[in-house]
Amino acid sequence: MIVMDWARFATGLLVLLLGVAVLSFSLRTFGRLLASVRAGFGKVWCDPLGLPDLLVAFVLISWLGASAVHGFLRSAPEPGLTDQALLQSAALFGAVVGAIVLFLQARRIPVARLFGLRPAEPLAVFKRGAGLFIAALPLVFLCFGLVQWVARQEVEMQEIVQYFVDAVRHSDWKRVLLAAGMAGVVAPVTEEFLFRGYFYGVLRRYLGVLPALLLTSALFAAIHMNGPVFLPLFVLAVCFTLAYEATGSLLASMFMHALFNSVMLVAMFYSANQP
Repeated sequence: MIVMDWARFATGLLVLLLGVAVLSFSLRTFGRLLASVRAGFGKVWCDPLGLPDLLVAFVLISWLGASAVHGFLRSAPEPGLTDQALLQSAALFGAVVGAIVLFLQARRIPVARLFGLRPAEPLAVFKRGAGLFIAALPLVFLCFGLVQWVARQEVEMQEIVQYFVDAVRHSDWKRVLLAAGMAGVVAPVTEEFLFRGYFYGVLRRYLGVLPALLLTSALFAAIHMNGPVFLPLFVLAVCFTLAYEATGSLLASMFMHALFNSVMLVAMFYSANQP
């Protein structure tokens, strides 16, 4: 009995030490990136963004912020996500991104260069993004754990996740593919373009790195309108932004975003199939 207790203690201690080491690595990785960016070594190019962009960003941020506040303050829960609502949301974000692209092109601002969409070494960008994604996971999961520990209950699933889980449980593969496409492709592209690319670029130009980082990350977390996941999504958004700064390419944060959503969907798919 004593031997068994010592074995359990040793195993628990080993897991604790390993967890501390992993978290220390993650904190050190992103801490160094933040320090480097604040020292002026970030690679995001925002010089062409001017006062017209500040006005547009202010209007869009105000609209999204008001929508998030309305979502948090609603007294009754919204009905489940429908196919039409999912497609309309994707179309709306796509239209906003398309309008911004046209707005920038009309002023002869090179969109691909501005957001680093044609890097000289794309493979290196994706490799860096994959490494930073792995480094970000311990921080995000720690935040999820802290929220669950404080709330003393399971975190409520987001609408798109619940939609996906319901589709899996009913073997509705059309809806499964629709949710996977939206979460794994459409959301990473449109949300990264809007939040990391445009909003962060504009605010970075006029407010500086740290205010832009905090404001855009908070807005990104808030628009998901799920209070318990605000902190994890805020931390995730910070990691996405620092990856963008580290590479100078929005492809890095898009890739990280797609990886994260895909990992979550795979986990939910496995969970939904459990008896």
